[in-house]
Amino acid sequence: MLLRLAGHGLTLYGWQRRFIDDSSRFRILLKPRGAGATFTIALEALTNALLKPKTTTILLSYSLRQSLEIFRHVKELLEKISSNTVKLNGLPYRLQHTTGQRSTMLGNGSRIISLPNNPETLRGYRADNLYVDEAALFRDDFRIRTAVMFTTVARQGRVVLASTPKGKRGWFYTAWAGEQGWSKHLVTLGECPHISKEDVEGLRRVMSDLEWRQEMECEFLDEANAFIPYEKILECVQDYVPAKPDPGEQAFIGVDFGRYRDSTVIVGVARNPETGLRICYLEELRRKSFDEQLSAILRAVEALHPARVAVDSTGMGAPLAETLSKQVQGLIPVTITASLKTTLITNLRNTILQHQITIPADATSLINQLRLFQQVEEGGHIRYGAPPGEHDDHVIALALACYAAQTTTTSKVEAVSFWRWPTTYGAHASEQQDKQEQLPP
Repeated sequence: MLLRLAGHGLTLYGWQRRFIDDSSRFRILLKPRGAGATFTIALEALTNALLKPKTTTILLSYSLRQSLEIFRHVKELLEKISSNTVKLNGLPYRLQHTTGQRSTMLGNGSRIISLPNNPETLRGYRADNLYVDEAALFRDDFRIRTAVMFTTVARQGRVVLASTPKGKRGWFYTAWAGEQGWSKHLVTLGECPHISKEDVEGLRRVMSDLEWRQEMECEFLDEANAFIPYEKILECVQDYVPAKPDPGEQAFIGVDFGRYRDSTVIVGVARNPETGLRICYLEELRRKSFDEQLSAILRAVEALHPARVAVDSTGMGAPLAETLSKQVQGLIPVTITASLKTTLITNLRNTILQHQITIPADATSLINQLRLFQQVEEGGHIRYGAPPGEHDDHVIALALACYAAQTTTTSKVEAVSFWRWPTTYGAHASEQQDKQEQLPP
């Protein structure tokens, strides 16, 4: 009825009807990317608000951008419904509403409010319906769980968790795998006819095996070899839009040059004397020519005015680093050997463990690469990198940016240990670091 009124001309899929018809108080939706869950949530939220006067519905997202995106679906439905007139007993009726950027008040007194991830933002609300979109991406998700339950308890409110999986951790995983009382809905690719066979085949060709299993087959992947605990990564994530350094802050840039299948990634960090490092610039260049990559790096330099720029000069990166050295002051060409990679990555890990860096919530590629980055023993040696078929270009670019921020040298770097921590991040890693040549920064 609501879809017809909105002029959509759409028919709900079987999984959408089962989900909407489920009257359980607690529901959880495990779905592949692109299934249409965000639209389904918006549709159900608006339907409930229209049919049940003076109710409050909260849409909770992992970032401000995502909260705007989910509410965009609500606004589009509202605009289409409002343009139609309904006759009841021969009298015309038109939907009345007052709608802002992330909230709407309907004529019947019902409200829909879209909020970004923050347990404190839920304080003071009492919700009849609360939807947590992409729940597996949330930081502080167990604090979110407490806030959600207290927000709905006074009204016996209904709760929905919807997400693609992101590892065997967090509220979404424990709710799906073990918690009692949840009505569970699994959506498969075969239940999403709008994702064509050609789309599936195209995605399968460009996605790694791990990406496919997680994003499209809804598999909770084990992170036994993860070098940086996902919870520690999420503790560094905040919802903000990367911006130029504030007065009194210095900027630093790291560039990982793409080889073959990898992207070239540019990461800028701003250093605040009190709060540490903050990612202020992030750009990924896919299948770009040498000149296009050079121009992108120079644009980043012009925008940030960095004190130092650390550039991967290994192999194919050497010509790029050589060209940049003639145009960029404070350039540090870095030849990434196995020994130096250990140092770079260990430094990045400790920076994260010590909460000395802030990562934007929408940097999902970076966050996912950090989560999957591994320490693996092979033949008595320790290897650091992405799992087979995965990428680590964002991770290396960030590690280089952190190195640029924490060193004072601007000469070519081939082997250096510039940060030594009394931490226990693994006996093998400690032995590897002890064997490295230590040069003063």
